[in-house]
Amino acid sequence: MNKTEQIKSYSKQLRLPAITNSVDEMLMEAQKHKPGFTDYTLELLEKEIDHRSANDLNRRMKLAGLPINHDLQCYDYGFDNGLEKQQLNQLKECIWLEQNYNLVFMGPSGTGKTYLSAGLCHQAVQMGYKAYFTTMHQIMQTLKLKAITRSAKTQFNRWLKAHLLVIDDIMLFPVEQPIAVEFFHLINHLFE
Repeated sequence: MNKTEQIKSYSKQLRLPAITNSVDEMLMEAQKHKPGFTDYTLELLEKEIDHRSANDLNRRMKLAGLPINHDLQCYDYGFDNGLEKQQLNQLKECIWLEQNYNLVFMGPSGTGKTYLSAGLCHQAVQMGYKAYFTTMHQIMQTLKLKAITRSAKTQFNRWLKAHLLVIDDIMLFPVEQPIAVEFFHLINHLFE
């Protein structure tokens, strides 16, 4: 086994996939540009950190449960829903989240409440927060099934550890009293 294969083998054993997959390319670059040992080592480690950060962001984005349209970069400021550009830019900074404030978007259908809340959830995930987007219907189903199914219990536990839980269509469905009590305990736990 040559040294390159040995490096790949060690990287695999140490669970360093970015280094494992790019060692040939990085060795060729090193031979070409002749960096110092410290610079080369730093470049290897940066490659692994970047890879892990990207994977972590992708995983958190998938778990967030965002709807298809949620990119606030495409927001139409010409649409009059009572929110000005400066206000939206302040909300995108997520200072309200750091200070434990709640946001409530209210209004008739078609005013962009879901789009704005999903966009802010997306922003929070990009900033490193554990943020989830769900509907009241999904919450009711999860609360009903959390004692029965592992997936519902897992989802419920994720929500308990969330920095941000976006609940869409909260006033759309009637809620049975046992579920309402469970929902109250969830919100109370999150608030604390």
